[in-house]
Amino acid sequence: MKTIIVCTDFSKEAENATHYAASMAKENGYKIVLFNLQTVSVHALNAQASADFFYEQTLKNQKKISDKASDICSLYAIEADHYLASGAFIEALENCLQMNEVDFVVMGMAEKTIEERVFGNTVTRAIHRIKKPILIIPDHIEYTGIRKILFAYDTHKSMTWSAMNDIYYFINEFNADIEVFNVSERLEDFTEVLHDIDLNSGYDMDDIKYSFKMIQSIEVIKAIEQEVKLTNSDLLTMVPYKYNIVESLFHRSKTAIMAYKNKVPLLSIPLNMD
Repeated sequence: MKTIIVCTDFSKEAENATHYAASMAKENGYKIVLFNLQTVSVHALNAQASADFFYEQTLKNQKKISDKASDICSLYAIEADHYLASGAFIEALENCLQMNEVDFVVMGMAEKTIEERVFGNTVTRAIHRIKKPILIIPDHIEYTGIRKILFAYDTHKSMTWSAMNDIYYFINEFNADIEVFNVSERLEDFTEVLHDIDLNSGYDMDDIKYSFKMIQSIEVIKAIEQEVKLTNSDLLTMVPYKYNIVESLFHRSKTAIMAYKNKVPLLSIPLNMD
């Protein structure tokens, strides 16, 4: 049985992502694990609350996440477990991943605040640090199946095709069609794309419907958004590239940008280096 972790803080977007994941789990026979990171209020820290207070809060949080898992289990008739964590989000999530054989992580995404424009949020940090596929659900999307996947492919010299294993998993799991879409600012980049892409290598493509599309544009994000609408895609897939310190001064992660702007679920596949 495949297992997915659903991160929740009981916010509107997290609740929506939980129900999206549960619907997906019911259709495909998955198990879900609800992951919740308990936080301590600034007021409690300033007041130097006692150890008994923190223990009671932990018990309350444990019951809350446990009850939520029970509700999801009953409502969707699926296997649901829970994991209550503390500490730093990324490290706690990595610990949860180590304790469970997880296939991918589900997270909800709300509209970006001014603070998040500068510092990012837990979703954008997870995209670049968690070594599992992350399915990011906009707060207004309900699960209706995945029939069309748009894979926005970028041409970076450090790109490897080991990430295709995860993409193939989604194609086969949902019997979906896939379009590989590349936007390049220069026409000469297309030669690199044609040499680099070889979806047939090592895979049986007989039962998979796929197509390629390449366009020239300096507005990459806008082009991806338009293609999502044009193809009526149920899922956008991207492989985030991690810029070094110097590169990050001039470039922003397109995957992180699309996580905020996207109108359909975004599957972020970790870049596995050979």
